[in-house]
Amino acid sequence: MSTPTHDTDRARTTAVVPAPRKAADPPVDDASHRSGNRQTSESEPLGMFGRHAWLIPALGVASTIAVFVSMILLTWIAGGGTPFD
Repeated sequence: MSTPTHDTDRARTTAVVPAPRKAADPPVDDASHRSGNRQTSESEPLGMFGRHAWLIPALGVASTIAVFVSMILLTWIAGGGTPFD
């Protein structure tokens, strides 16, 4: 049989609540004028992806096709009859 606990034991234990932590950086007061879409100035040089916006999705499609073609070719070279068995 176990020893019964008394209500006085529970009353003596107290919970430790930590204090709130300080912020690492001070809050920004005027964040409403900032936007995520930054406009470049005329003197700032543009890269290839900045001049040709269509290049990023085209390279994504081309790389996806290249991965699937290489997967099929490597399966065929390794002796597989059909790649999706």
